[in-house]
Amino acid sequence: MVTRSRGIALTALLSAVYVAYALLGSFIFGSITHGADNFVVRSLVFVILVGLNSGFGFSTIMGGISGLVLEISIPTPVRFYLFPSLLAYGFVLDIVINIKKAPNADLGTIRMLLGTILASLAMSITALTVFTLVGFFPPALIPLIWTFEIVIDIVLGIIGATIGLVLLRQLVYLKSS
Repeated sequence: MVTRSRGIALTALLSAVYVAYALLGSFIFGSITHGADNFVVRSLVFVILVGLNSGFGFSTIMGGISGLVLEISIPTPVRFYLFPSLLAYGFVLDIVINIKKAPNADLGTIRMLLGTILASLAMSITALTVFTLVGFFPPALIPLIWTFEIVIDIVLGIIGATIGLVLLRQLVYLKSS
């Protein structure tokens, strides 16, 4: 079990890792990946966070911190969706991960993947809603854009969560050795 102060320190550290990657990755890989790598890394880091911390709130805090820092530090005019969408991601992941599980049921991997899918869905819906409300998309293409973006975000989230679960198992193994 992780103490509250250790959990907060881990949340701050992983938030910094995610923000640093998001900022550096956009400059280094941005023209190639168009941000897809950030979806993978986000899910990977959040899975490690919730896998190493117990208790509600750490994922929400990480989403809020990351979203706020990225919101004020990315040098583009289109960044107003980051804080609400990352906050939604963290909050939904917290809810799914912290639902009381049935006695004698080991749902760790399933719960992590389900949490990632639902959190990615919440993030996509939040970001797409903001973009739609400000008129960023042509009205005729909104259903197509929404469908495509939600599917891609969830698939990339699952890839990141899977890598995160593998890394988490290695971290736990190394810790127990």
